[in-house]
Amino acid sequence: MPFLSERQRSYLKREHPGVYARFIRDERRMGFELKAPPEVAAVAKRGLALREEFKRGGTIVGARRATQLAEREVVSIETIKRMVNYFTRHEVDLEAPAAKPGHPDYPSPGRIAWDLWGGNAGRAWAKRQLAVWERVQKANEEQP
Repeated sequence: MPFLSERQRSYLKREHPGVYARFIRDERRMGFELKAPPEVAAVAKRGLALREEFKRGGTIVGARRATQLAEREVVSIETIKRMVNYFTRHEVDLEAPAAKPGHPDYPSPGRIAWDLWGGNAGRAWAKRQLAVWERVQKANEEQP
């Protein structure tokens, strides 16, 4: 299964480099990547900076998620699912007037929180990763 923790990856890389190389090759071929891409990391960093500057936006969980994404840590498939759910629930936050540049109260707490979770780039990435994971799960279920 292509979903390994950072600790498991380190072990494979150290103890079984050939297996690790095949694992990485197969994971890339599937299009599955549990580390946020650079564009997602950049948005998460911006969210952290805005939260620090304006002293608002997001929760402790959102700040932790931003740190994970900004540092490009390996995240679990459960985290990917939480990200997809977050974006679905909070898309409405972007409709607030203060969520739009040019408004005197920009950025709104919701806009900052959105960026903590990786913003639009994070939403697209999380949806792609979840779709790949679901395809793999379905294929595994169909095997005898």
